[in-house]
Amino acid sequence: MKFSDSSDEAAGYLRQAIPMMVKHNIVPNPLNYTLWYSYYSKIFPSLNTELDKTVERYGTCPPDVSETLFLEHINHLDNDSRDKLVLFQKQFSHVVDDLSDSMDHNAQQTNGYSQALMENLTELSTHSLDEAIAPVLNKLSANASAICTANKEFQGQLSAAQSEINTLKTELENSRKEANTDPLTGLFNRRVFEANYNQFVNDKNNQGTITLIMMDLDKFKAFNDTHGHLVGDQILKYIGQLLKKKCQDPVIPVRLGGEEFALLCPHLDLEQAQIIAERIRAKLASMPYSSKRTGEKIPPITASFGVAQKRDDESLSHIMERADQALYAAKNEGRNQVKKAAN
Repeated sequence: MKFSDSSDEAAGYLRQAIPMMVKHNIVPNPLNYTLWYSYYSKIFPSLNTELDKTVERYGTCPPDVSETLFLEHINHLDNDSRDKLVLFQKQFSHVVDDLSDSMDHNAQQTNGYSQALMENLTELSTHSLDEAIAPVLNKLSANASAICTANKEFQGQLSAAQSEINTLKTELENSRKEANTDPLTGLFNRRVFEANYNQFVNDKNNQGTITLIMMDLDKFKAFNDTHGHLVGDQILKYIGQLLKKKCQDPVIPVRLGGEEFALLCPHLDLEQAQIIAERIRAKLASMPYSSKRTGEKIPPITASFGVAQKRDDESLSHIMERADQALYAAKNEGRNQVKKAAN
């Protein structure tokens, strides 16, 4: 799959797609936007052929046909194509924002022209005219009225399309958020963790160090068995809030899964990251809890931490392994402590 890297080109493709969809009464939903964007970017010649045949046959593109064409020509992607699709989604979101503003401006401008034209013709009709000019004026007035009527109908179609675009903008934002966020704690997920790490280490202009903190709650399975998973989920939500509050830029807290968390610390060395981990450990261990349902006092939750600073040419999996080893050492030595990995 080869999507355009140019925002101007992307905008051009989408601006061609919108009138085509309006003209043929094609529902302006995300799937159809993708189909017709692909059509005008000509990245799938076989898709263009099928869409041309479909519109010629039906006068539109029925929803079931759209879905079939999408699955057949677009949905089956290799890894490289998926990376390019992520780029396309970012461009698409930007283009949708621009297109929405452009449609609103053009709608207002066109409506203004139509009103001005009718006012001018009305004013002209109040004056005495040559007999030869009067029939021409009548035809001009009739044609102008027809244009204004057609314009109103088209404005209605554009308004409906713009409503769909606004819905699409919300869906795009929600899908992006859902793809990057842990739903329970509100923290970023492993996908964002890996993406930020790779972005940092692959930046040739970035000569700074990067350190990783691994964090695991102590005896959390036993806690859930004793107090129940609903109480356990409340504790995880609180920890998410705590990490957001305690982790200032550039530190990025994420939930890796279960009771395991990680803090990515760009531009921080081992000692600086250890201080952050110690502050979080102490705050967590000092917080009193009680059951919302019974009011029962709950013993403090503690966590063990492992901290590792990236070595030259070290992979993410290896630095995570060293941080995990330090974390296990903290567990073995009594839990509720921070251990540094050997450099």
